[in-house]
Amino acid sequence: MSLVPIVVEQTNRGERAYDI
Repeated sequence: MSLVPIVVEQTNRGERAYDI
C-alpha cells in the first residue's frame, strides 16, 4: 500500500515511475 502514495508523489513531480 506504500507504493500508492509513492507513485502519486513521483507522478506529481513529472517522473512517471509506474503506469497508472
